[in-house]
Amino acid sequence: MRKRFVLMMGSLLVAAAVPLSAVEYASIPAPGIVVTGVRSSSAANDDVVITASYTSEGSTRGALYSGSLAAVTNAPIGSWVPLVPVISGQTVTSTSLYGPNTAQFTPSIGAGNVIAVGSYKYAQSPGGPEANHGVIYEGAVSGSGAWTQIDATALVTNGTLLNTIAHSTMGSLVVGNYDTSLATGNAFIYNMSNAAWVNLAPTGSASYTAYGIWQNSETSFTIAGGSSALGSGGLDLGYLVNYDSGTGQTSDFKTFSYNNAPLSALISHFDGITATETGFNLTGDYLMIGGGLGAFFASVDVLPGGGFGEAVWTDIAFTGAVETSGNTVVGESVLGIYVSGGAPLSYVATVPEPGTGALLLLGAGYLLFRGLRR
Repeated sequence: MRKRFVLMMGSLLVAAAVPLSAVEYASIPAPGIVVTGVRSSSAANDDVVITASYTSEGSTRGALYSGSLAAVTNAPIGSWVPLVPVISGQTVTSTSLYGPNTAQFTPSIGAGNVIAVGSYKYAQSPGGPEANHGVIYEGAVSGSGAWTQIDATALVTNGTLLNTIAHSTMGSLVVGNYDTSLATGNAFIYNMSNAAWVNLAPTGSASYTAYGIWQNSETSFTIAGGSSALGSGGLDLGYLVNYDSGTGQTSDFKTFSYNNAPLSALISHFDGITATETGFNLTGDYLMIGGGLGAFFASVDVLPGGGFGEAVWTDIAFTGAVETSGNTVVGESVLGIYVSGGAPLSYVATVPEPGTGALLLLGAGYLLFRGLRR
């Protein structure tokens, strides 16, 4: 499901965990690279694998970077490996890769290998050349690995499957979204070990996204995304939920409004998740009522009973940018895109330890953000 945002004008006054000036920003200069996912590849958060969409000469492909997070801000385009699915009988026209996983967290992947998920389009698709199909890449960062197409057909009992888009993976699970209508979104969990599909609908919300997943133990996972109460005004909230892959049960579902101010944000959405010693760090996007679109870094503690505490929020706004989105997070670093001069560019933002809080004023502006994921 694409995050759909609208044109807004006005000023925005919010409370931030740290002053905006304390966040350190660096641009990722490689042309055409839009970062989408990141995961550590060793015990040090500076060793990472990053997924991206790479657009060049009108063509969009997936891309992988493996190396130092600090060095990516100076890495040339040659440091990124373009990846295009190779599937028999299909002429692939575009590819986007998201949420990678590494052997640091799932040893069965194999040292030096990666699993990345995403979506792609191909000319011979029964749903038409613009239909999105889920895809899994497993193998070396060089691109010599294997590709698997996944479509959520098993979950569609009424209507027609329009799109399947995988957003994140960890352990044996993949999470993402599938569409039977472009008005609402359906979230899925796919188990790579047995090709089993689960419709993720923890409560009675009309619409869900599933953008991030973290494995806590052999069968325990935490999933992050957004839920929409479309029947009561279209308020979108970020959420966290625990999932047990052994029993198939969800628990501890909790929604979050940006800055812990219910009804102040039209949209609060979690895009990325990473574990901390006490819980999780997250990133995503918000759209304020009467204000504009922005990105955030949020920290949430896990409570003794297994539920989730309230979030501590820090605003993310790339210096001089018209728009900023938070796409993924590793440690205390947010990766995403900012728009300056009409073109999307990628960035890394490093967030210091939360302080006592500060007020942040964003002046009147004209903001437009189009979700890069369906």
